[in-house]
Amino acid sequence: MYPIECTKIIATIGPVTSTVERIRELIRAGADACRVNFSHGNGSTLGPLMETIREAARLENRPIAVLADIQGPKLRIGRMPAAGVLLVEGGTFTLTPRDIEGSDTAAQTAHERLADDVEPGARILLADGAIELAVERVTGSDVVCRVLTGGRLFSHKGLNLPGRKISTETLTEKDRKDLAFLSGTDVDLVAISFVRSASDIELARRLLGPDRKTPVIAKLERPEAIGCLDQILDASDGIMVARGDLGVELPFEQVPIIQKQILKRAARRGKWTIVATQMLASMVASRRPSRAEASDVLNAVLDGADAVMLSEETAVGENPVLAVKAMDALTRSAEEYDRGARDDDGDVDTEAHSFASSAAGAAVLAASKLGAKAIVTLAGSGFTPLHVSKWLPKLPIVALSSKPGTLRRTNLLRGVRPVEIPERAEIEQQLEFADAFLMQSGWAKEGDVVVMVAAVPLGSGKETNTIRFHRVRKPGGPATLWPGS
Repeated sequence: MYPIECTKIIATIGPVTSTVERIRELIRAGADACRVNFSHGNGSTLGPLMETIREAARLENRPIAVLADIQGPKLRIGRMPAAGVLLVEGGTFTLTPRDIEGSDTAAQTAHERLADDVEPGARILLADGAIELAVERVTGSDVVCRVLTGGRLFSHKGLNLPGRKISTETLTEKDRKDLAFLSGTDVDLVAISFVRSASDIELARRLLGPDRKTPVIAKLERPEAIGCLDQILDASDGIMVARGDLGVELPFEQVPIIQKQILKRAARRGKWTIVATQMLASMVASRRPSRAEASDVLNAVLDGADAVMLSEETAVGENPVLAVKAMDALTRSAEEYDRGARDDDGDVDTEAHSFASSAAGAAVLAASKLGAKAIVTLAGSGFTPLHVSKWLPKLPIVALSSKPGTLRRTNLLRGVRPVEIPERAEIEQQLEFADAFLMQSGWAKEGDVVVMVAAVPLGSGKETNTIRFHRVRKPGGPATLWPGS
């Protein structure tokens, strides 16, 4: 029997996993999507990597989605000595846009307007908050600081200004070029970093091209985004809770609560939800996750995330395949607990504000009442399985489609198993394919009830508007709809 689908896994592809064989190993270990990080390249270098992912997915016969992650205005320091430099508490350290070689007294920063964004007394955090500075004075474009918390500083580490607005656009010139490149590819989803308002998402869509339907994911890393979350949710197709910079910009004790609030509000609107950053960070070097990391993954599943993401663990870590296997085991364990803990009727806080979400909720409730073995969504754009998934049914969701892009994107939805069917198959033909898959997978046997959900007429672009009850039948058997038809 096939394992029932659950919360999905995104593996970041990097130097240690950039070959076809290594990506195939990640897929076999449980990866459902691959992330390509444009912070470390551009179209000329990462385009071939995307093709490598496609080849690995083809060889594994799996609809693996490619998520392109745009860099955004990540503030970093410049070059430092290879061994890093030690900043000592109480010492003086200067940040400057001038092109200098870093030392234990000064470093270059790419943020040319840093002096405009700070004033005496402002806090500056380096290296994900490990090093803390306080601004003493601003001299021209130089920012002279006192070291409050010391540590070793290496090249290109991040720079954060907690509680302060940054005078730079969300989409940099590099981002615009990368989006223009992606507009000509078959990328499945695009994540926009450091989103601060809905207009950032709207601009990204325009740069991708008005005819592109590529889902755009808002990465929530800035406090400003939390303040206008509803508008960002309305403008985007989904969100990614990126706890790295968010945990630096906000008090760390608030981040777990904010994560829960974001995921709940996104799910209610029928949006993709991803939790990222340091989920299994110890496995960059270790062969096993820590107990705290195991709890972190479990809570992301219980919070309703569609997917959890591995970053350094699979990009540069020593044990990328083991990290995916560990994540797979954790998500399945958490999902099994979650299915048992929830009421049969699916007490899920989801807004029924459209035909699509209402029909999805009705289908989940009916499936529970009838003891159905699965929910089947017929071929379309992929919005029907998205809405069904948000109601967190305890049974499998089978998403039928003939479109490779739809199959790949629905593979990133919680609880959804995409199944390829011939193009232009009619409803009865699609149900035959669903029956064959359900019996082959061991999820249902002949005579079992399944609930079908679709937008009818098929291919009309209408919202989900139809529910049918169906008994599984062997190929070639008489059509039997239940109850009566």
